[in-house]
Amino acid sequence: MWNNLKKWKIGKWISLLFFITLIYILQNSYFKLKTWLTDEQSLPLTSLILTGTIDHISEDDVRLVLNDQKDRLNFFTLEIAQIQQQLENLPWVYSVSIRKNWPDTLKIHIVEQSIVAIWNERALLNRFGEIIIASPDTLLGRKVALYGEDEFANDILTSYMKINQLLKVNNFKVASLSSNKRHSIDIVLENGIALRLGQEQKLDRIQRFLSVFPLIEKKYDVKTIDYVDLRYDTGFAIGWKKTGSNVK
Repeated sequence: MWNNLKKWKIGKWISLLFFITLIYILQNSYFKLKTWLTDEQSLPLTSLILTGTIDHISEDDVRLVLNDQKDRLNFFTLEIAQIQQQLENLPWVYSVSIRKNWPDTLKIHIVEQSIVAIWNERALLNRFGEIIIASPDTLLGRKVALYGEDEFANDILTSYMKINQLLKVNNFKVASLSSNKRHSIDIVLENGIALRLGQEQKLDRIQRFLSVFPLIEKKYDVKTIDYVDLRYDTGFAIGWKKTGSNVK
């Protein structure tokens, strides 16, 4: 009986020793694997694929952001959320999606801001009426110039879109639109004629201008017109560039 008890104790200690050894091996293997996976030299990201319709963001801009994580350019340790946030903080970037392709490629898709207007000659407006702090000098192509208080940027853009839609059907186009603190609107057409619309019934006043312009065009040289004041209930006034006289 003593021999059986002795054998049982030896077997128990052997099992315990085996279990401890196994735990040590597994733990050691885990840390070695973790070290290998997180080591930049083990699985480095060496290729960058940049996609999207990109006119103002270059690959160098993206690489500059990636350089902030130069010690973490590993397939498993790269902080995608941080890179995405940094890229979306760039003025011309609207949205970014990032994907890692095994084993060494980072694919970044960029959607640039859709710019529709120059704002107060110092910034830009996207199609959502959001102010983009970027120089108008970087624009490709001409954009309408909008002026007003920053807090009303979206409202001013909406007014412009409605007015321009009505005008362009009749082959007029807005070059600039200004809104003051009282929300009174003045616009300048690309032909140089200014339209004073005031605060109310702006679209009705535009429609009035469109209905009477053919008559004005027949009777006067439109190149001499400085402005058309439409802030009257039923009529309008014309200001002339050369003579300064008004016609009602």
